[in-house]
Amino acid sequence: MARLAVISRFLLVASLTAAPAFGQTPSATLTLAGENGVTKTLTMTDLAALPQQEVAITGRDSSRVVFRGPTLRALMSLVGAPAGHELRGPNMLLVVVAEATDGYKVAYALSELDEQFGNATFIVAITQNGGPLPAAERPFRIAVGGAGEHRARWLRQLTRLRLVRIG
Repeated sequence: MARLAVISRFLLVASLTAAPAFGQTPSATLTLAGENGVTKTLTMTDLAALPQQEVAITGRDSSRVVFRGPTLRALMSLVGAPAGHELRGPNMLLVVVAEATDGYKVAYALSELDEQFGNATFIVAITQNGGPLPAAERPFRIAVGGAGEHRARWLRQLTRLRLVRIG
């Protein structure tokens, strides 16, 4: 019986240490596509290695919910999105289209993601309250802090971000 307990404990430890980061599936990836044709595919490990920001909100049950992840702006910089003095004139027509596995899409003006134009923080959340996102929101979600409580522009099940020029 003691031998069975040791084997069971070993299998439990092995399965926990082999589990993907933050409760995600090993295939959880986020694809970034720049206007210039540059694409990057990032894993949970890649996203966790980037500088992180937190967005704290009041949940529907009045609890405090804290999302953590890299900023949407920083991610789009990885595929050539203009910033600083380059973000003016024709580049004010650039939008980031976020796409979810369920077909939902949301567009964000690149300028609204830049701190020189606004005070809202847009992140690609990889954790919620220090643990994995709820299963229905995975693999990633967009969370917005400092922009009020209306969440129609939040996006769950995020899999792709594209930089698109409109107009």
